[in-house]
Amino acid sequence: MKKLTLHHSLTFPELDANNEALYGLLCDQEPNSEQLQALVVERDQLILSHLDTLSEPEKKAFAEAELACNKQLLELIQPMFDETEASLTSFLRSRKAIRNYQK
Repeated sequence: MKKLTLHHSLTFPELDANNEALYGLLCDQEPNSEQLQALVVERDQLILSHLDTLSEPEKKAFAEAELACNKQLLELIQPMFDETEASLTSFLRSRKAIRNYQK
């Protein structure tokens, strides 16, 4: 797995715990997609609620640091999503071919 750094100097404890859980899940050979989605949604909610508590300069600094983390997450998760989408498409095509063959 590509090195994933989700911690920065402005990471607060709740987000750090979420980041650790995400990292642990992404280290699995085949991460559970439902758990992954739940952690990503939780991460988003933590970040949005934290942003509401910050002043404008702090918001900007925190958002910039999180943007870099989010890019890393996206680079890691997007290929998994693409692979799942391709598998599902292949499955649906195969199922359609079987139905046509059975007629």
